[in-house]
Amino acid sequence: MAIRNPRLPLLPGYGSNPLIGKKSFGVRPIFTSIDKVNMLVDKAEGVNRIPSLYCRKQAPDLPTWIMYDKNILRFQAFFQQTLHEMRSGAHILRKVEIFFFLEDGTIKVIEPKTDNSGLSQGTLIRRQRIRLPFSSDLYYDLLDLNIGREVTFYGKVFKIVNCDNFTRGFLNRLGINVSDPIPWPDAIERTPDTNRPPKHRPFRQFLDFDRQVLRFHGYWDDRETEFGIIHHLELHYFLADDTMEIKEVLPPNSGMEAGPMFLKRMRLPRKIPPHIEMTGGPKQMSYSPADLSIGAVVNVYGRKVVLTDCDPFTKEYYRVTYGFDTFTPLPLPKDEATECITTTLAERKLPPWNGYGSYEDSAENCRTVEPKAPHRDFIKFLHKDRVGFDSHILRFAASLINDNPDDKRRYFIIKYFLCDDTIGIFELGERNSGFKGGKFFRRGKMYLPNVDFFVPEEPPAYTDKDMWIGNELVINNHCFRLIAADEYALRYMELHSNEYPMANIALIMDKIRRTLASQENGYKNFVAKYMEAVLPDKRELMTIRCFKQALKEIMCEKMTEHEFFTLIRHFRGDSGKDKSPRREMIRSLVFSELTRGLWDERARLREGLAHADAGGRGVLERERVRQMLRAHRLPINRDLLDCMLDVLEKDENGEIVCEDLMTFLDFQTRPVFNLTEADYQKVVRHAPPVKDTECKIWAEAETLIKEGFVNWNAFLCQLNLEHLVKEQTN
Repeated sequence: MAIRNPRLPLLPGYGSNPLIGKKSFGVRPIFTSIDKVNMLVDKAEGVNRIPSLYCRKQAPDLPTWIMYDKNILRFQAFFQQTLHEMRSGAHILRKVEIFFFLEDGTIKVIEPKTDNSGLSQGTLIRRQRIRLPFSSDLYYDLLDLNIGREVTFYGKVFKIVNCDNFTRGFLNRLGINVSDPIPWPDAIERTPDTNRPPKHRPFRQFLDFDRQVLRFHGYWDDRETEFGIIHHLELHYFLADDTMEIKEVLPPNSGMEAGPMFLKRMRLPRKIPPHIEMTGGPKQMSYSPADLSIGAVVNVYGRKVVLTDCDPFTKEYYRVTYGFDTFTPLPLPKDEATECITTTLAERKLPPWNGYGSYEDSAENCRTVEPKAPHRDFIKFLHKDRVGFDSHILRFAASLINDNPDDKRRYFIIKYFLCDDTIGIFELGERNSGFKGGKFFRRGKMYLPNVDFFVPEEPPAYTDKDMWIGNELVINNHCFRLIAADEYALRYMELHSNEYPMANIALIMDKIRRTLASQENGYKNFVAKYMEAVLPDKRELMTIRCFKQALKEIMCEKMTEHEFFTLIRHFRGDSGKDKSPRREMIRSLVFSELTRGLWDERARLREGLAHADAGGRGVLERERVRQMLRAHRLPINRDLLDCMLDVLEKDENGEIVCEDLMTFLDFQTRPVFNLTEADYQKVVRHAPPVKDTECKIWAEAETLIKEGFVNWNAFLCQLNLEHLVKEQTN
């Protein structure tokens, strides 16, 4: 191609063609190896003018397109476009953004779009490599772009004025000094004209205030005329061209049809003299934003419209523009003619339910002739439906209560579905028991006993508040006693303790505290009697059997079985002789997750725990330990983290021992339990048990009561009744 001398005009005969006499027109093949990858390049290796980011022989082994993938340098620039059609302006400023892609050295130029600019904006130069001016084999590189420099892309000169923080930091790491941002020049350079007076420029007003509308609420009182009423109106004032429109707001069920606009969009004159016709005469002054405010009266061709209120945008506009601070709405006058005559109508009663099908289905068929499916609580379904391992199903073990001795050996599972408040009952059959097992009662709403079913309204049913260990449910003349619950149900009720008082440890402790405070020397005798029941080797632990007996003596029948379970779970301790199987199971799960996440930050975690333990006590609070584990990016989910914190060793104040945490996370030897996905659901999320493969829940509960331990010191510390002993002693 011909290279033109910029001082000569672009006319035939004024340029030289370097291709005359050239015989070889092929691309010079230069083969080289870049980052251990053989490739064909357009320039020799020594031509690279970019300094290295790394020291010699310390560059990464990754290729450039991987090392600098999605790394883009962003510059802000402008170029000037000559205005030939404007006498008052020489040129206009157009702001652009220049993107330099580090992976391949390509450049892209984009002009951000501006509303009502009248210019073709967007991508000005597509992503490509751009040659340097007057060069056939050199391209723009990283050193050519910096603040204050001018670059020429296809005949347009761009002035770089700023860059983002990433670009500034990247260039500084290369040793390139980046100047401070340069302010933008004026958008349009105008030649001063002192001979002409300033005039109103509607296009400038349109550009500044387009899509900005002031909205007022008001009314027009037309009760003076026959059959007149109060018309509720809404006034819109368009700041772009000082026009307004008014539409009428009809109340619901008013019987009036929505007609045309009360006032179509136009400039509303302030005053119309009677001797001037509508089509002629001098131009009248129209309403402006200064004439509109709350309480103002607008004359709409003889109709007095009172403004009573405005929207937040209008309030902010008047606050900034005119300095108004008070926007008290005006009360609307009452219109007795439009007030609906309300009579107390008797509520429509449905016929009594005949018991066939569900109540919702029968009620829907009574409301309409066309059969429709009953409407369910869709919002509750969205929040309480199964989400991954979170099943939102409360499972309880139950036994059948009657005089038949054969029924005492039967074992039932009662499931409560939180998404629709239904209950399903299943029986786990045993071999040679005479009972088949399987579905005992199909899933549905279970209504309370001793209620009248054949009534127009739906009878009360069991809710999730009735599901707690020790409660008795009478379902279809069968009495079931809830004897245990799975880990998911207990965990869910403890996490939502504000909804389930039986699992609220604060309410339970307050009940015990009030009972001991009401008895004379109650707390002193209680502590002294059971102080000898703790373990001899570890004085802070007590067996669950003794702990339960102690609470029954002071609480009698005031505490339910579920509250006992909540206390045992909250103050659970370890005997210290051997680790529980549950601890080893959870440790195996943690080992699998840490191995999968390639986590090996035990040394940093030990330093963080030592820094958090400023007093050197060796223990930290539970929430503080959780915060430290999350800060060191332990790759386990929230549920597994809570289970891990539950099985860690704690002191008498319920604080976690840091050394036990580090021992728990020491995986030099693989844990003995190799759990599968099904085991994970049982331990952490606790999926429903499979028949003949999982131990019964009541057997696990009995084992827990026989072999488990409670942290007695932590219980007394949270009870916080030491002041009673001092008062009784004094």
